[in-house]
Amino acid sequence: MNGAALVERPDEPSCRVYNDVMATALRTPPLAPELETHGFIHLPAVFDARFMDSLLLRAHATLFRESAEARDAVRSNGSLIHLADNPEYADVIASPALLERLRLCGATDPRFTGGFLISKPGGGPPLFWHQDWWGWDDDSAYEPRAHQLFAMIYLTDTRIENGCLRVIPGSHLRDHPLHHLDAAHSQGMQAFKDPSNPAYADSPDQVALTVRAGDLLIGDARLIHGAFANETDEERPLLTLWFMPHWSSMPAPMRALAYKGFMRGDDIAPSAAHPQTFLDWPEPLRRRIEHLLPPDDGGVAPMRWNRIPDFARLTR
Repeated sequence: MNGAALVERPDEPSCRVYNDVMATALRTPPLAPELETHGFIHLPAVFDARFMDSLLLRAHATLFRESAEARDAVRSNGSLIHLADNPEYADVIASPALLERLRLCGATDPRFTGGFLISKPGGGPPLFWHQDWWGWDDDSAYEPRAHQLFAMIYLTDTRIENGCLRVIPGSHLRDHPLHHLDAAHSQGMQAFKDPSNPAYADSPDQVALTVRAGDLLIGDARLIHGAFANETDEERPLLTLWFMPHWSSMPAPMRALAYKGFMRGDDIAPSAAHPQTFLDWPEPLRRRIEHLLPPDDGGVAPMRWNRIPDFARLTR
């Protein structure tokens, strides 16, 4: 990671910022080796300006409908609005440009299992350090190839000051002190109840991922990541889409649990009064994404939902 540049934050430690020198594999697809090594890929200028303007307008309308109480409950995130309740995002879920990049990252049978509008308002606090993988009980969870990928689409340009993403490169496979913090997805953590909690603090190993609107970040669900505080007075909206890149070759109990999550049976509390699933969408919109939806195997018992790795099996 020697290509990281340094920027100085007032009254804060130096923070490495990701740049193209670090992205060695971006010049020579496929991108799977880069993703397996660092746990993330930054792909610039994937979506054009007109499409991004449309997404931004939709996001502001979605946020307008969200209650202040719902946003305050996830103050660290800023918002956690499930896209199953908002079918107007069908076009970005099924974007050919997005699917092409997933294929370049090695996806063999990508299936979409969920997504969120995560928008940090002006003055919003940091997002806690966490990783999102829930299948640590399976042996294959400790291998380089990811079972789950996030696709992050920031709808405005990001920088440290407005709450850009920060990551711990390589933490999808290596043990790190941040793995051993309190349960990251608890209600208290999401609501920013204890600002002194080290889960919100800077890490000497962090790398800031600044992007421009239209860029795409693809990352391993096991990667430890968070976000800086938004020190501006403007929203910093983000669409996070979740894909299982190798659906047909996943262990059957893992597929069953992924399908349960797809049907809103995960550990994330809904913000909508009457939560929907993607199968509830009107037919014209559901048809846009149905080729990406996971099938229900039926009759297979799901594995245990477990977000905590066996630390002894992570590399050091």
